[in-house]
Amino acid sequence: MTFINNFDSALYGVSDKLKSILIRLPFNIKSAVQEIRIRKNLPLALTVNNEVLFVDSIGNVQREIKSNLVIADEADVNESFSRICGNSVYAHEEELKNGFVIMKNGCRAGISGEMNEMGIFKRVNSINIRIAKQVIGCADKIIKKYELGGLLIAGPPASGKTTLLRDTVRQLSNGVVGTHKRIAVVDSRGEISGGLTNDLGVNTDVLVTESKALGVEIALRTLFPEIIAFDEISTTEELKRVSQSFYAGVSVITTAHITDSKDLMKRQVTSELIKSGAISQIAVLPKKVGEEISLLSLKEYNSAANF
Repeated sequence: MTFINNFDSALYGVSDKLKSILIRLPFNIKSAVQEIRIRKNLPLALTVNNEVLFVDSIGNVQREIKSNLVIADEADVNESFSRICGNSVYAHEEELKNGFVIMKNGCRAGISGEMNEMGIFKRVNSINIRIAKQVIGCADKIIKKYELGGLLIAGPPASGKTTLLRDTVRQLSNGVVGTHKRIAVVDSRGEISGGLTNDLGVNTDVLVTESKALGVEIALRTLFPEIIAFDEISTTEELKRVSQSFYAGVSVITTAHITDSKDLMKRQVTSELIKSGAISQIAVLPKKVGEEISLLSLKEYNSAANF
């Protein structure tokens, strides 16, 4: 597998002080970083393979709280926020009402602080930069068993659902299954395409729109895809559009958050999605990094979940 990590390119969105330290991190840490957390008057923290690590003043990481850790002050938070917004907070107001900004390399910066009644931040206290990654080849084992029907990729937060979705699209588009599948990617937050910089294959159209439901409808009506892919199905309107795709003979690949194997049937949207017939296989991602991904038929999934 080939890893393409956006850690260094994401550092345009941090203050000069923090960037000068983060840029010195060893390669093995940079390549494994999932999140950079900048909190006012608290230690600079990283999420690395789902573990919290802190950064010291010379660019080393450690698990313990010690006196030599880098502390992000108010100026660091404000400078980072301004840079993430391209020095124009106004241009990102609609995104910010949902608590995040999509960065120019496909990374996502979650923002927290004090909001007014209009959903506008009066004060920013912390920033969580989620590092987008492309792992070429991570879907190899999935593709070998994929039956070209509806596929639901399910796993806990930060388990690599979007990364797996991205490589599945790339391989299907590039003809790994024998023909170059026509794929429409509905990218509501720019994370799948990485701001149109990620490799999604030679036969993929990318539609960037805030509304996934509308995007699926447009893709179905105008792009003549064989497969529509989008991230995080979460609303009944999206489910309705997926059902329309199914009846039109178009397969859907999407993702969903779970904490255990029974979650999908406990949640209304994913339960109805599975029962609709639009999904024929479920890829279940493990909680621990490095463990095997399971690709199950609906019968196998139901048996494993004890339904």
